[in-house]
Amino acid sequence: MWKRWLSLMVIGFVALLGLFAYQAQTTSWQSSLLDTLPADANPYHRAYQSSQQPNEQQILLWLQVPAQDAEALREAVESGLLELAAGQPEITPNSQLALAPMLDFYRKYSGSFATPADRQQLRNAPQHLINAAQRKLQQPAPVLVDITADPLLLTQTYVEQLPDLMPGFSFDAPFYVREGANYELLVALTSGADALSQSESQQVVRKIEQFTNGLQQSFDTLELARSGLIFHASAAADQAKAEMTWFGGLSLVMVVLLFILIFRSLQHLLFTLLVITVAGLVGFSVVMLLFAEPHVLMLVFATTLIGLCIDYVFHASIAASHGASSWRAVVPALWLGGLTTIVGYALLIFLPLPLLQQLGVFMAAALLCVLVLVIYLTPRWRSWKAPAPGWQRLHQRIAQSYSFNQSALTPWLLVVLAVLLATALLYQHQSNDSVRQLASSPASLLEQEKLLRDKTQVYFDADVLLINGDNEARLNAAYAEIATLLPQWQQQGLISRWQSLFDYVLPPSQQQAVITAQHALWQQPEGQSYLQWLGIDTPQPDIAGLAEHPLYSLFVYPMAQEQPAADAATGYIGVVRLAGITDRVALINELQNYPAVELYNPLLQASSALGEHRQQLRIWLAGLLLIAAALLSWRLRRSAPWPQRAFISLQVIAVITIALSAALLVAMFTQALNVFHWVGAILVLVLGLDYGIFCASDVRREHALQAISLSALTTAIAFGALSFSATPAIAAFGSVVLVGVLVSALIAPCIKPSQTASGPG
Repeated sequence: MWKRWLSLMVIGFVALLGLFAYQAQTTSWQSSLLDTLPADANPYHRAYQSSQQPNEQQILLWLQVPAQDAEALREAVESGLLELAAGQPEITPNSQLALAPMLDFYRKYSGSFATPADRQQLRNAPQHLINAAQRKLQQPAPVLVDITADPLLLTQTYVEQLPDLMPGFSFDAPFYVREGANYELLVALTSGADALSQSESQQVVRKIEQFTNGLQQSFDTLELARSGLIFHASAAADQAKAEMTWFGGLSLVMVVLLFILIFRSLQHLLFTLLVITVAGLVGFSVVMLLFAEPHVLMLVFATTLIGLCIDYVFHASIAASHGASSWRAVVPALWLGGLTTIVGYALLIFLPLPLLQQLGVFMAAALLCVLVLVIYLTPRWRSWKAPAPGWQRLHQRIAQSYSFNQSALTPWLLVVLAVLLATALLYQHQSNDSVRQLASSPASLLEQEKLLRDKTQVYFDADVLLINGDNEARLNAAYAEIATLLPQWQQQGLISRWQSLFDYVLPPSQQQAVITAQHALWQQPEGQSYLQWLGIDTPQPDIAGLAEHPLYSLFVYPMAQEQPAADAATGYIGVVRLAGITDRVALINELQNYPAVELYNPLLQASSALGEHRQQLRIWLAGLLLIAAALLSWRLRRSAPWPQRAFISLQVIAVITIALSAALLVAMFTQALNVFHWVGAILVLVLGLDYGIFCASDVRREHALQAISLSALTTAIAFGALSFSATPAIAAFGSVVLVGVLVSALIAPCIKPSQTASGPG
């Protein structure tokens, strides 16, 4: 029988390990905090966010050396670019920022574009344009347009006055340069890596680092800065994995030390490691099966499994070590505590926050596995060794001390304290849902980003104007109308600068007006005389299609390919990038007359979503407390009268409320509450619920306290370490768990299972 059971266990474990290994190879992990948020319900927002995914692979390098090293630096960078382009993933100069395709476009449509000043002169004083064109043609400067289509060189003047793609830098393929006492080089790169593949993104980062490290070794005076979402995402992923390894490892080390010191047996240790390993594999396998792109933060929060798993293993093994009667007494409490906790985590699946859904699935699956393994294997394991006598005597004295100091008023004091702390929390409650406070990049990356912003004007704010249209013609018409208002808003001080498609191209109607005015000129004597001087026929310029412009795809995105078939939203969205909004409300008011236009900021939208989910989590916690109260009144100490069960349940809920309120009040001393504080409150609730159930059950109090103290100690140490995480979201989570678990462990023994509901009298 034993051999058959062992064979089945080994076969099952190998199969589970194989499933986990297979799924791990095919799963992509998200690392951006924005990926923890639910998909925006607004189809235009979703289309815009989807269109920005390629930007995750855009890289900008800024290099500066003294002017005498300019040629050597350029040669070294050109050589390095060849190495970056070799192998996979391929890293190449960003072709979207090259000037050659733009010049080809304007040359093809010579005569269709003119500046506002030239358009006015074409109507009122065309001879001035003829004289200016003759002077240009007699100079040695190159002609960039087709003179047979644009004799007045209107399009060349238009091109010369276009906004720079890299303000302050001139294009010298494939770089942008600025010369002076120092030689500055901007290198815009893009990678062929899959934006959803963390491994490929990290390969890109490593190749860039090798490239820049080589340059720094070759040039002692080189100043260098790099920018790109890929660097921050890679750093966040590395940090989350390192912290998961460190904090999870710390928990395991504490478990090992405690088992050695308290149980003096490897049997307990091996059993615990077996349960944690199998449960972890089950949890991760289920998550990777149900979610195509889990988030790396889920790995960090998944370390909470260790604390809960240890709690059940400690209770089971200590009860089993004291004989069959103790084991029978603990089993109902294990089922009640475990299933209540599983239900609580399973409810997270119904929240629209992807990270919490993943956490709920992982914990529900893993805890169910823990519960089944602990209850099934504990009585079948070899005889359990009781904890060290000193540990038992300590908890006997602790139990006696709690019992000696309790009175008929103690349960009511718990209820009163819970009400007071909950009231204080509601009164003092402060929240800050900004996504900016939830993540932190390495200081070196932030310094380089700041340097690039100071040196260039390449970057805009997260604010954009989204313009929608059900077809390209309507979109372009609405976009062009908004583009004419941008200078006016700048003069009013509402914005400082912008970038739009119509900074680089004229609407078809204006192109047609330019062509018509020129055609009228060629019918006049001065126009005919000029054409004869050039020796060309009457030009016939073509109107340029906006979609042919090389920058069109940076400003206009089709929605049809972004939306599921069930979504009726189709058409196009246009984007105007903004910087320096000084009065958001006034700008929104200006847009009231343009229903197809919206001021959108994905960071503000994400912050608003986090606030909504923080509220949902609060409601979820309150609902779970009510569900727990009902279940405890029904199932806890079933032989006792219902009023007594209800009063015991009230005490357990009071303990949880005290722990939650105290933890959140303490957390507010360091920062305003955010959604991740409330994620930590989930673990405080479920552990407090477990502690309360075991203290209120038929389990001997000293046995329950032995397991509670061990569980609380390991959990507090592990999550106390989390509170020092460099990621504020994780630190918020850890600080709440640390305080909440310790408070729960300290006051749970105050529960009086024998107290009647008749009141303190």
